[in-house]
Amino acid sequence: MNTHGIVIPDFTEFTKHDVVDSVALTLSQAFRQHSKSKGQALDIDRFIDWLDISTEWDCFDDENSVSCFARIDLSTDDLIQINQNYQDLFESRPDVYRVCVGHEAGHIVLRHVSNFANSNNPSLFEDISKDQPNFLHKNSWAQYGLSSGEVRKRQLALTAAQEKLVKNAIVSPKANQALREMENKFEPEWMFWQAEHFARCIAIPSDKLFAILENQPLYSGWRAIGELAGFFQVPLGTMKTRLTKLKLVEMDVDGTPTPILGNRDTQRLL
Repeated sequence: MNTHGIVIPDFTEFTKHDVVDSVALTLSQAFRQHSKSKGQALDIDRFIDWLDISTEWDCFDDENSVSCFARIDLSTDDLIQINQNYQDLFESRPDVYRVCVGHEAGHIVLRHVSNFANSNNPSLFEDISKDQPNFLHKNSWAQYGLSSGEVRKRQLALTAAQEKLVKNAIVSPKANQALREMENKFEPEWMFWQAEHFARCIAIPSDKLFAILENQPLYSGWRAIGELAGFFQVPLGTMKTRLTKLKLVEMDVDGTPTPILGNRDTQRLL
């Protein structure tokens, strides 16, 4: 990976998301200056090429009820494998592709792979043979604006599979090993959410977002969020979460996004 002289700090489970945002913004600004890109939407393929991160399309099955759009081979740490089984989805939903690949790039940029196997963390390679590479990935359907029913169905299936393995593991060494392998294939929660936040921040840089909001203030309702999502070509849920994390909107009692009037930046924008 080539960060073009930009220093990336070490990330741990205690690193705040503000640091992720800062790193993403610095990279975004450097990339925009290099590429002289126009428009609001991030060209994620050019971005990862600029970082010297490789990609390849491969067909791999979903494991243990988890839908895997993309993953990182932990034996290389600079290669994103994209699941060709979802190519039709990516072609019809480039917004999903943008944040999905951005998530995997986040793992590499934040050096989750190289920093995980250290003295403070158990090795992801434990009990995994050299002929059976391990992967870093996790279910992210809920972040991509897909059907809530489908998300719930997959989450329940995953929970059921895990609970069954937990029960069997008590009496079955084989089930215990299966459970360990299932857990090993997923990044820890803090890594997942850092990579997810990186994907949002790189696709929706704060400087470009605030520049738009200076001329197009936020207002209550989903339409404003939908318009912003259209500008940046990201899923609606991604934009809503980005604004929420920036404390620009909150959900009212009816589940409607509403500007936070007490927020200093929101007051300036409104």
